[in-house]
Amino acid sequence: MARIFDFAKVADWDDRLRSLAELAEPERWTYLQAPSQSPLPVLDSYIKYTFSRVFDQQKIVETERLACFNTGLLTPGQEEIFGVFTISESYDRTQPISAANKKWWLKSWARSGDRLLTEFMEFPRLSEYWNDSRELIFDPKLQVQLNLDHIVKDNLNRFPEELGGKVDKNGVPTDLEDQADEEDSEIAEGSADSPTIPLATRNALEGAMKHSIRLAQRSYRIAVPQFYRGRIQLLLPLYLRDSKRPDLALTLERHGGWYRAATVLYTDWAYKHARLLARPNSEWLGGFRTDVMDAVSGLKI
Repeated sequence: MARIFDFAKVADWDDRLRSLAELAEPERWTYLQAPSQSPLPVLDSYIKYTFSRVFDQQKIVETERLACFNTGLLTPGQEEIFGVFTISESYDRTQPISAANKKWWLKSWARSGDRLLTEFMEFPRLSEYWNDSRELIFDPKLQVQLNLDHIVKDNLNRFPEELGGKVDKNGVPTDLEDQADEEDSEIAEGSADSPTIPLATRNALEGAMKHSIRLAQRSYRIAVPQFYRGRIQLLLPLYLRDSKRPDLALTLERHGGWYRAATVLYTDWAYKHARLLARPNSEWLGGFRTDVMDAVSGLKI
C-alpha cells in the first residue's frame, strides 16, 4: 500500500490535518472513547487511506510543476478539496526517486476554485471502493455464522469490565498499552494461551448478536458498510449494557450465500473504517454532533 509519506515529503502532519478540517464541511474527525495518538484520528486515517487508494488506481494527476489528488471532501460551499504537491527543493533530477530523493512535497489543500489549480486541464477523480452496490446493503435472506468462541477469545479485552474485558462504564478502554497498534490488534488470531471464555460474556455476546441481526433484517440502515483491508464489510451494533448505546461493533463478511461474523471493534475504529466510504449517518455509530463541531472549529494552526 503506497503511503503519502513515501510519495512526498510532508511536514507538520497534525497541523495539515487541522487546516483540512477547517477547510472541509464540519464533521466528526475525533474518537469519542478510544485512545489515539492523533488529535484527529478519523481524518488522519481517512486521508492516508484515500491517498493510497487513488495512488493504486492511478488517479493522481501531475503537471511539470504540480501534482494533486482528490480528497473526496467538500467545503461548506460544496467545492471539492484537493491535496496539492509541488516539486521538492531538495529533489535531484539526475538521481532516481527514492526515500532520500523524493520528487514531491505536500504544499497545501486547495478547493476546486483555487487559482493554484488553474494549470490542471482536468481534476483528479474520486477513489472507488466497490463494484457492486449490493455489497453495501445487508441481505436479510442470508444466514449469519456467529463463531462466538473465536470472537471472544481474540478480543476479550474489548468487552466491558463486568464481562471480563477492559472497557470501563463510560466506554473508555483501560488497556492503553495494548491499543498502541490498533491495526494489528484488529486482526489478532487466537493462540494456545487465549483466555478462558466467561460464560456471562458468551451469553451476552450471543444475545446481542441475535438482537442486532433482527434489527438489520427490519431496517437496512442498521448495517453500515466499512472498507477494511481491501474488502467491504458490514457493521452492526452490539448492545451489551445499554439499549441506547452500543458497546462494540460487529463486523460481517459476506462469503457467497452467507455472512461470517469476523470480529468486534471499538465503535470509534468502526466509524473510522466506515468513513472511507461515506459519512456514516446511523445514530448508533456515533455520527456528527454539535459538541464535536465546536471542538473541530476551535482547532487552530
